[in-house]
Amino acid sequence: MTLAYAEPKFEEICKSIDASGAVFSPDLLRRYHLSLKTRRFVILSGTSGSGKTLLTRVYADAVKAHYCLVPVAPNWTTNEDLLGYFNPLSKRYFDTDFSLFLRRAARAYRSAVDANEDPEPFHLVLDEMNLARVEYYFAKFLSGMEVLTGAGQAQVTLSGTDVVDLTPNLFFVGTVNVDETTQGFADKIFDRAQVIEVTHQRDEVASRVQHPEVQDALMQIWDAVNDVTPFSIRIVDEINKYVAEASRIGVPWEDAFDDQIIQKILPRIKGTDIRLGVMLQRLNDITANRFPRSNSKIQHLNHGFHSNGIVSFF
Repeated sequence: MTLAYAEPKFEEICKSIDASGAVFSPDLLRRYHLSLKTRRFVILSGTSGSGKTLLTRVYADAVKAHYCLVPVAPNWTTNEDLLGYFNPLSKRYFDTDFSLFLRRAARAYRSAVDANEDPEPFHLVLDEMNLARVEYYFAKFLSGMEVLTGAGQAQVTLSGTDVVDLTPNLFFVGTVNVDETTQGFADKIFDRAQVIEVTHQRDEVASRVQHPEVQDALMQIWDAVNDVTPFSIRIVDEINKYVAEASRIGVPWEDAFDDQIIQKILPRIKGTDIRLGVMLQRLNDITANRFPRSNSKIQHLNHGFHSNGIVSFF
């Protein structure tokens, strides 16, 4: 016998996420939880690797929601790219993972209502949604979500009489990378969503460093760059793994960490921000006489900045 769905209490959700090993502050979890309850459409923004997609997955696991992750392609230009299309020759509708998930959520909702039970939640995540022009491929679904929020129910026409219900058990999340490779959003997108910036506090980053000998040096670098070019938990995890693998072949942690400064942190430092000069000087002081290869590269970047006001790793 299948038990009826019952949403866990918020405290239980937080404990489940903590037990997964994910590092998110109670404040961020609270904001995400309340935003989903308020709007059913949440945008998570932040730098690449900050944990936006991870947050959607561990939260969905914690509330026992059905979960679908749909990566956006840069060449999406129409609603059909998101929702699928009807082929008049074969006389059949070609669904996408997105539209199939909508159908599943609608069926689950109707079944729960018929049984007088709470419906299971369905979390639909559009990953890196601003890789393509959002207003081109997202307009039809966005209009439906707006009606759903206001009226409690809505529909999206896929083709002709093929209509799918947007039901109250459907929650939509978009992740947005903030960098120069992505498209901007029209104001109407932000107006129709709860927008949360995913960042990590210093103590969260420090707690993620697995090697005590690395922690002091890494957090000095974090303090030097965070205001201008913050790096993510993903980078910390890669540094952990790199240093561990290096130790297995007899490479000192200082050499391995020197590699990682060059390979994972310095490539992020670029542009014309006036604060870059001070940041590069701080990095020079941290790496001098300790991490020689990184220090040499930092001096090169510093020279370029003072010569033409531009920092470019390559």
